[in-house]
Amino acid sequence: LSTARSVDHSDQEWTASAASPPFDPSDEATVQAWTERFLDAVRDVPAATDPARSAAVLRELVKSNLLSFTDMRDAPEKFFLAHRLLATVGLGGFGVRFTVQFNLFAGSIVGLGGPEQVASLRDIQAAGQLGCFLLTEAQAGVLSGLIVETTCEWDAATQEFVLHTPSDKAAKNWISQGYTAERGVVIADLVIGGESHGPHAFLLSMRDAEGQLLPGITVEDMGTKTVANDLDNARVWFDKVRLPKGAMLNKFADVRDDAYVQTTDERMRIEVIGQRLLTGRLAIAEAALASCRVLHLRTEQYARGKVCNGLAGEVRLSEMPQLKAVFRESEAALDQMAAFTAGVEQRLNSCLRAGTIPDADLVDAIAVAKIRCIDVALERAHALRKEVGSYALMHATGFELVDMLLCCKFAEGDSRILQQKLTRDRLKALQKGGAAAALSGLLGEHRAEVFAAANLARKLQPAGRDVAKLAAAMDEHWREIYDLAEMIAERHIRTGPRAAFVEGPSVERLTPAATGFDADWKGKLVA
Repeated sequence: LSTARSVDHSDQEWTASAASPPFDPSDEATVQAWTERFLDAVRDVPAATDPARSAAVLRELVKSNLLSFTDMRDAPEKFFLAHRLLATVGLGGFGVRFTVQFNLFAGSIVGLGGPEQVASLRDIQAAGQLGCFLLTEAQAGVLSGLIVETTCEWDAATQEFVLHTPSDKAAKNWISQGYTAERGVVIADLVIGGESHGPHAFLLSMRDAEGQLLPGITVEDMGTKTVANDLDNARVWFDKVRLPKGAMLNKFADVRDDAYVQTTDERMRIEVIGQRLLTGRLAIAEAALASCRVLHLRTEQYARGKVCNGLAGEVRLSEMPQLKAVFRESEAALDQMAAFTAGVEQRLNSCLRAGTIPDADLVDAIAVAKIRCIDVALERAHALRKEVGSYALMHATGFELVDMLLCCKFAEGDSRILQQKLTRDRLKALQKGGAAAALSGLLGEHRAEVFAAANLARKLQPAGRDVAKLAAAMDEHWREIYDLAEMIAERHIRTGPRAAFVEGPSVERLTPAATGFDADWKGKLVA
């Protein structure tokens, strides 16, 4: 199965000798030894309940080099394993902070940066600097797709970029780790000579050596949340901030002689700039599964020891037929999604190692993994919660973390947006294939999906290219849009390759998070 198109990948200058120790995912002893070292490195996470302490824990983890910023490329199995391990300790705000640092921030530099920019990660990691990823905007969040109004204009006179927030609606919004980070990768519309070249990525410093914001940068804390208050989320404005020429991540495009230049055969587009959204979606999907699995393991252990009065005498809660059914059904659902998702990861790991862009089928499979893993985790956690009585209300059971699954649902691409994309791409494929392909599909294995796609296309067709009419038609037929996405997801899960995660069966390591929260955490931040 072909999963990628080739892209020049000559920037291997940060070699394994400079990165973290070799990691053989097929060697059980190596995996276990690294697992123990990683879990020891994150042992203080549950007690780090405010952003200042949480950021400090991450700085130490970054400096330890247990996971290198380039492991996404050099040892992707380790990268994904780290996310799953964190979820077995507790799916909290630190997991988001962790994936922002290693995936969205550092990973964007690995995927989009030129050799010198990738090499700069070594110093950033050695210093334990934190980074954020500035994409979403106040009026273009997770439900809006990739819409960017922040601009980065090339100033030919000074040979610099000028980063600017043109209005409050373009302020970067809900930026995880945005308050504590010294560095950032910002996505902005590149403008050269008055011409827009669309969204591009730029690396910038946000704070000086003393931890003070650099001129022209304003950062505002989003405030206390209902969950994950160990993670800072920020709104960020840029007031004509000047960036050096080398700030533009230039693996795929650059500015030369004051002109826009494409540096590889692969043009800059959403599939290129959004590579880290793909890895993030899969990491989040796997973390959700791991979290739900350990919730069931801990609850089952409790249920085996809980004695209830039954009709014929004392009985263990775990023997109640309704709870036995929940455990049985959850195990089947989680096993199915784990096998599918591990298969998707294997395909993506090949792309990460080769530096290639995933093809359309793999992009869809990643979307399906993200949508379905989180839906399954939410559904099974809720089914379990309904059957275990007051235990589900108690702290240190794992149920106090279940709301984080909702964060998973809209992080790195809201599930509804991903469903719309699945349906849109399916309708495009139907149109491209023409009547002959549609007829052939109606006679094939996936006839129900083909019929649903053809029927939806017929209903949307009268709108033509009129955006207002198309929006109205989509609103009218929204159920069919999501129903078709469900059929596409079922096909991928039914036909996709299966695999297993490198660590084998899940282990429950849930550690109760401290319940205190220091509302004055900003005063504890140090440079």
